[in-house]
Amino acid sequence: PEIMALSFLLMPLFLFTIIVSPNTFSSYASPVSYTDHCGSMVPIPNSTLNESKFKVFPHGQRQDGYYLGGGTVYPWGGGQKHVTLQIKNVFETDVAGILKVGARLEMRSATWYYRVHDGNFSDTNMWNYKKLPSFITFLLEGFLSESSGKLCMVGTETDDGMRQPLEVVLRLYNVVNSRNTISTLVTGSLESVSSEHEVSYFESLSLFIFPKMDYEYSLDTKEIRKDYADEGEVEAGLPVNPVRFCSKLFSMINGNYDLQYQRDCKSAKNCSPVEVDANQLPYIVSLKVLVCSNVKQRLKLLIGFGNIYFGSIGSFNPNSTLVGEGWWDEEKNQLCIVGCHFLGIGESMASVHVGDCSTRMSMRFPKIWSMNDASSIVGQIWSNKAVGDSGYFKRMILRSHQDKRDRIAGIKYEYSQLDKARKMCPRQEPLKNKGIRYPDVYSSDMRFGMGVEYYDKIVAWGSSITFGINDQIQKLYIDENFVPKSSHTQPFISANSSYVGLYNVSYQISFSLEPDAKLDINVSAEGIYDAESGSLCMVGCRNLGSSNLIPSTDSVDCEIIVKFQFQQPMEKNCGGYIKIKGSIESMRKDSDPLHFIPLNLSTVADYPIDPKHIIAKVDVEIIMILVSTTLECVFVGLQLYHMKKNSDMLPLMSFIMLLILTLGNMTSLVLNFHSLLAQNHAKINILLENQWLGLNEIGVRLIAMATFLLQLRLLKLTWSTRKGDRNKNGLWIAEKKVLYVIFPLYAAGFLIALLVFRNNALHDHFVHSSGLSKYLSWMKLKFYSDLVLDGFLLPQILLNIFWNSKGNALCFSFFFGISMVRLLPRACDDLFVALLLVLGYVIAEPQQQVAYYSRASDKITPLVVLMFAIIIYLQQRFGGRSILFLRNKGKEYEKVSVVTQV
Repeated sequence: PEIMALSFLLMPLFLFTIIVSPNTFSSYASPVSYTDHCGSMVPIPNSTLNESKFKVFPHGQRQDGYYLGGGTVYPWGGGQKHVTLQIKNVFETDVAGILKVGARLEMRSATWYYRVHDGNFSDTNMWNYKKLPSFITFLLEGFLSESSGKLCMVGTETDDGMRQPLEVVLRLYNVVNSRNTISTLVTGSLESVSSEHEVSYFESLSLFIFPKMDYEYSLDTKEIRKDYADEGEVEAGLPVNPVRFCSKLFSMINGNYDLQYQRDCKSAKNCSPVEVDANQLPYIVSLKVLVCSNVKQRLKLLIGFGNIYFGSIGSFNPNSTLVGEGWWDEEKNQLCIVGCHFLGIGESMASVHVGDCSTRMSMRFPKIWSMNDASSIVGQIWSNKAVGDSGYFKRMILRSHQDKRDRIAGIKYEYSQLDKARKMCPRQEPLKNKGIRYPDVYSSDMRFGMGVEYYDKIVAWGSSITFGINDQIQKLYIDENFVPKSSHTQPFISANSSYVGLYNVSYQISFSLEPDAKLDINVSAEGIYDAESGSLCMVGCRNLGSSNLIPSTDSVDCEIIVKFQFQQPMEKNCGGYIKIKGSIESMRKDSDPLHFIPLNLSTVADYPIDPKHIIAKVDVEIIMILVSTTLECVFVGLQLYHMKKNSDMLPLMSFIMLLILTLGNMTSLVLNFHSLLAQNHAKINILLENQWLGLNEIGVRLIAMATFLLQLRLLKLTWSTRKGDRNKNGLWIAEKKVLYVIFPLYAAGFLIALLVFRNNALHDHFVHSSGLSKYLSWMKLKFYSDLVLDGFLLPQILLNIFWNSKGNALCFSFFFGISMVRLLPRACDDLFVALLLVLGYVIAEPQQQVAYYSRASDKITPLVVLMFAIIIYLQQRFGGRSILFLRNKGKEYEKVSVVTQV
C-alpha cells in the first residue's frame, strides 16, 4: 500500500516533466534530441510556446531549391536533385525573436541509395548499396532566430515500412524577413545524426534554396543596359506576345544550349565564366526559369554550364552555375540577362552568397533561318570586365540544342546555294508511264531514313528531314490533311514551262553508327525537288571544324552534291511504299584533301517496321543459332564415336583443321550473344526486349562449351596418337607442309583485305569517326575469320594430298554436316523471307534486309564449301591425290592398330 501511494504522488510530477521537457516541445515529438544537435545554433527557450500567436515564415510557406553531396546516400549521383521545404506551422515563443517551426522536407532525385553493412569490418568493400525511393520526405521541428536568420530543425524520415527511417538535422542560414532580390539565398545542410557504422548514416547534403515570393527585380538599370549596345550587327528577332510572355519563355528558354567558342579558346581561362574542368571547356549551358512576371516581362533564372546533357539544370553545382535576371528588350526583340556568381563556397554554408554580376547574355528568336544558321534560339555570352581583369572571358555564341520550330510562328528561310544547285542539277525528263506518281512535297514521304552502304554492308544509319520548302520552314510534325494556301509554298514558275512542278527545298541530313558510336556526318543541303520526275538534287555543306567553335568561311565545305531518286512505288500488295536511292559525293578532285569516296544511300525507314516482323526475324535467327550450335555438337560427337570404332584412322585427321575449329568455337564463348545475330542494328531495341533471349543465350553458351570440350578431346587424341608412335613422323612432316601452304595463303589474304580497306579509308575523309574505324576493323576481322572457318576442310585436303592417304578419317556426318552448319547462317535471310511469305506477311524490299555477309561472298562461299566437302569425299574413297588425276601410286597408309580410349 505504501508503494502504491508513493506512485500516485509521483505520477503528476512525472507528467509535468514530460510536458515541459525541451525535447518534446510540440505535438510532434521527434525522437532526435534538439538540444544535442541544435542547442548551440538556436538555443531552445525554457518555456512553453504561444500557439495563439501564429507567424508567417519569411518569403512564403513553400521554398524550392537544389542540393548536392550526400556520398553514400546516392553514391553514383546524377539526375534532378530538387529539395522542397514546406512550412506547416510557425508559432511565437515567450523569448522574443525565437519562433517554433514545424516543416516537411521533400528530397527528389533520379536515384537514391543507402548503404547496408555486411558484418565484415575488415573488408574494404564492407558497404553494400540498396536502392531507396526517388522521393524521400522528412518531418522536422525546430526553432528559428529572427535576428540571426538561422533555422535549426531535427526529425526523421516518414516511415514506409521498408527500412529503418533516416534521422536528420537541418540547418539553414539567411532565413530573414528582407527584400527578396537576386542576392537573397537560403543555404544550409542536411546531416545524418547516426554514427558512421549505422545503416541509416549518410554523408552531409548541401542545400541551396531560392525564395520566390514577392521577388523584386533589381538588375535592369540604365548602366547595365549600356552593355548591350556593343553586341555588333545582330538581326532583330521575332517579337513575343506580352500577354503570354511567361508561358512562352517557360516552354522555349528552359533546356540545353550548345556553346561555340572563338578559335583560340583551348581552356576555360579567359574563355568561360566558370571552370568546370581546368583542361576542358564547358560545351553546354542549361537554363531554368525560377520566377517570371508577365506584367514586367522579367524573369529570374539559373544558368548552368557543363558537358553532359541533362534536363534543365540537371545536376546543380554552384561552382559552375550562375543565378541571373532577365528582361525583354522590345526594340531588339531579345532577352537580356545578367548572371551572378555564387561566392564563398570554399568556406562554410553560412558564408555562401551571391555576387560578381559581371556576366551578360542575350537571346533571341531569329526570324530568318538559313543553312548556316538554323537554330530556334541564338544568343551571346560575354563579360563586361576589361581584358586582363580577373573573371574576364571572351565572347561566345549559344544555340538551342533542341529543334523548337513548331513553337515559333513567322519564320522564313533564306537560300544561299540555289544558283549552284540549278547549274549542277539539270532537270530530268519525267517518265511517260501512266499512273506513276511521286511524293507530294509536303507529305511525310519526303522525310526518310536511310542506310549508308560500305562495301555491300550497311554500316551506318541516317535520316533526311525536310527543313524548308520554298521560303517556309517545315513543321516537325506534318499533318497529312494540311494543304498550304500561302503563295510562298507553291512551286516556283517562270516563263519557261519546263520549271512547272519544281520546289526549292532544304534538308538536314545526319548519320549515326548504331548502337553506341557516332559518325561525324552532318550535312545541310539546299536544292530542287522535281515532283514530276521524282528527283531531289541538292548542294550540301558540312562543317569541317569542331561543332563547338564559331564557324568561319574556311571551316565549311560546300563542294558536295546530294542526290535522291524516288523510284516507282511498289505494288499495292506490298504496301505502296516508295523506294529511294541516293548518294553523297564530293565535287572536289581526288587529290584534294577534302575529297571523299561516294557514299551510296538506300532507304530503310520509309518502310514501316512492324515489330511483329522484327521479332519474327529475331526468333528465326535465335532458332538458327540454337540449331546450328546443337548440330555442330552432335557432329563432333559422331566423329568421336567414329574414331572409337576406327581408331586406326585417328592419326589421319589434320591437326591444323582441328585447331582451327577449336579456336573458332571458342569465339562463341567469348562473344556477346547479340553479336551472333545478324548485324541489323535497326532492330536492336526490339531485340533487347525479347524476353526469352537471355534464356537462349545460356543455352547457346552451354552447347558451345560442350562442343568446345569435344573438339578439344579430338585435338588431344590426335596429338597423343601421333606423339606416341615414331612411325608417324611422316605425318608430322606432311602436317608441316600443310602449314607452309596455308599460312602464307591466310596471311596474304589478310594483308590484301587490310590493304583494300585501308586504301579506301584513306580516301574517305568524310567519315573520320573513331567509332566507325573500330566498327569497320571488327567487321573486317570477323569477315576474315568467317572465311577461314568456312574453309576448315582445306588443311585436311592438303594433308590427304601430301600423305596420299585413303580411308574414312572423317565420317560423312562430320565433314558434310559441319559444312552445312557453316552455310546455314547465309540461308537465314532467304529462309526468313520465305517463312513470312508462307505466313502471309507483307515484306518490304528484300534487298533492304541486312544479311550476314556481302552479296558477293554469299554466292561464292557456299560453292567453295560444297566443293571442299565433295573433294574430301572423293579423297577418302579414291585416295588423297585422286583429285589431281594421278594414279594412286606411292605408299598408302598402312593401317596400324592404335589402342586409345575415345
